[in-house]
Amino acid sequence: MLNKPPNYFTFFIGGLLHGFSFFSSILIPLSILGHYLLIKGLFCKDRNFNPMLSGWLFGVGFFLASMYWIVNPFLIYEEHKILAPLVLIVFPSLMGLFFTFPCVLIKKFINFQKIYDFFFTKILLISFFIFISEFLRSNIFGGLPFNLYGHLWIFNENFIKISSFIGVYGLSFLTTLWIITIVLCLINKAKGLIFPLILFPFFLLFFSIFPLKEEKLESKTISIRVVQPNIPQNKKWDRTLFQEHLDKLLILSNKSKKEELLVVWPEAAITGFLNEKEDLIDYIKQKIDENTVIITGGLRREFYGSNFKVFNSFYIINKNDISFYDKKKLVPFGEFIPFRFLFNNLKLTPGKTDFSRGDRDEVLFFESEQEKIYLEPSICYEAIFQTFNNKKIELLINITNDAWFGNFIGPKQHLTASVFRSVEKGIPLIRSANSGISVVTDENGKILKKIGLNKSGFIEHDLNLLKNETFFMKHKNIVLVYLILIILLICILTDCLIKKRKDLKIY
Repeated sequence: MLNKPPNYFTFFIGGLLHGFSFFSSILIPLSILGHYLLIKGLFCKDRNFNPMLSGWLFGVGFFLASMYWIVNPFLIYEEHKILAPLVLIVFPSLMGLFFTFPCVLIKKFINFQKIYDFFFTKILLISFFIFISEFLRSNIFGGLPFNLYGHLWIFNENFIKISSFIGVYGLSFLTTLWIITIVLCLINKAKGLIFPLILFPFFLLFFSIFPLKEEKLESKTISIRVVQPNIPQNKKWDRTLFQEHLDKLLILSNKSKKEELLVVWPEAAITGFLNEKEDLIDYIKQKIDENTVIITGGLRREFYGSNFKVFNSFYIINKNDISFYDKKKLVPFGEFIPFRFLFNNLKLTPGKTDFSRGDRDEVLFFESEQEKIYLEPSICYEAIFQTFNNKKIELLINITNDAWFGNFIGPKQHLTASVFRSVEKGIPLIRSANSGISVVTDENGKILKKIGLNKSGFIEHDLNLLKNETFFMKHKNIVLVYLILIILLICILTDCLIKKRKDLKIY
């Protein structure tokens, strides 16, 4: 395939290979191979390929391979199964459009016939065009920051510590630059291929020897228990099983010791309007030791005259009071129907009412040993998006229900994106998922304990907390701008020096 003349199907294969590279660390070379097919095809001497169609086919292949699991929610209930094949076609076809404009820009602005003229600057431009495509699809139309280039390094926390300095997008840009450098060296049969191949991973490891935090305060320890009930999605909302599901949660939450404990249940663990069920709250408090704080997902309803709003909420149940956070980033077709006049019957979750977006502060607290512990809550895929709170938080807690995505790679990809929030902020992550993967990580993104997919149980850990502020959280994504400008300057200077040496040899 590498030596044969490319055709349009080659671009699709390249996208598939790039998508498969997110399945395992040993498959990262597939991403390099996929981009090799893309870049070589765009600059094929024997055939002038349409860059828009080429980029779209690459994108379709990428999203089909990496996010095929998006079809699984349509396989839960019988009435939606007929739509599954359509979703498997429409989703990658629409998302593939994000790869069209970088390919058009690459084709327009990069003269491959004179690739050695300003070689490093051209590498940067190609990488920048691809990166901007990723950044846009992560932020516009609601955003979908799954399977970013930087996520390829999740297999070891030492490779992702650099995100505490430059964020996940900074790591994505550098990874794209690394891949494109290798690709162009392969295409041009450059002897220096071994250097970018080896040096970049060592560069990432080099950052792991730096202190992660700029500010260190006295640490404190809390005891936590993360519960994973593993309730099947097709039974979760069955009202006749409500008590059975609640009893399972309570059994997994009870402790033998009388010390203070934070117990975390998953998203919508309580399948009812918890703010309207004082008797249910009293029942939970009776069954749980008074030194236990419960965090759980549940529904919330607010009435406005004859109308009402429904929220997907994050509750903290203390001994004396209850606080909550309402989900702000809602899942299309799961929690609300976009263009309802066209897709009125496509809501995947029970109930016909759309969920409403929350507007409350993203910082909550609970008390442990008479001290307030400030945390940032997130529900479901909110955890994959960057957030910038001005308050000093000590803990990230994500509650989710990945039972929607079955045994596919989706839950792992969801976890990967969530772990980067912990590294960027320099604080631990607690994640409770109904069917997995539930984890506790430290401030470096290292998984301390976890429960795998489709298992029922709990994990306990004594977690050290620090109020930290990483370099990235202090400067935010402005770091990314400086990073790109510095590398651009280095590339231009390097190319100018190379050109000057060549000119001197001529004369």
